Amino acid sequence: MLTMNNISKVFQTDEVQTHALRDFHLKVNEGDFISVTGPSGSGKTTFLNIAGLLENFTSGTFMLDDIDISKLNDRDRSKTRNEKIGFIFQSFNLIPDLNLYDNVDVPLRYQGLNAKERKKRIVHHLEMVGLGSRMKHLPSQLSGGQQQRVAIARALATNPRFLLADEPTGNLDTQMAKSVMTLLEEINQQGTTIIMVTHDDDLANRATRKIQIKDGRVSELDVVRDNAEVNATEQAIA
Repeated sequence: MLTMNNISKVFQTDEVQTHALRDFHLKVNEGDFISVTGPSGSGKTTFLNIAGLLENFTSGTFMLDDIDISKLNDRDRSKTRNEKIGFIFQSFNLIPDLNLYDNVDVPLRYQGLNAKERKKRIVHHLEMVGLGSRMKHLPSQLSGGQQQRVAIARALATNPRFLLADEPTGNLDTQMAKSVMTLLEEINQQGTTIIMVTHDDDLANRATRKIQIKDGRVSELDVVRDNAEVNATEQAIA
């Protein structure tokens, strides 16, 4: 569903050329749960921004569902991003003055859905993450882990082809992080493809694939694991 070949990203100033990605290759299959690790400055954020159609690349080929991303104009990129990609951020990015229901509703309004369909999706996904009884609460009335669950519900409500998660447990304590990771695993096992950037090796090892980015290249790619192995790892960590 997503293929990157020979992707490079060069940031150019008057005197300096910085290669954030170089000769970058990655193929993501439907149903994958990929964790992305690597040192600071290795290119993880640049990769995530390119994968999320938030940033252009300098050269190479990026195909998403047989669409050549390099041929899309800004309007088509935005449309593709809104229809196919869900985002989960470390800082949750919830709107503080809106309750949970309305926070999940925001991206659905951008999709032009009618009120009945929006309500159906909002209720379903807030119940899925265990917050169906708190729809009228504000984000400030929730714990960090609960706020991240709202962010996950918001991302899923748009029915994306895949989720991009940028350090989704980075602001959570250990127990909350495990809870959110378990939820992501359940979502993946229901068929949603997930790409997650993390600095936590224990959480990274719970994904079905693990890649490491170093100096702008994929330097390591683990063999795909099946769900039985994932569940065994989860039980061992618990």
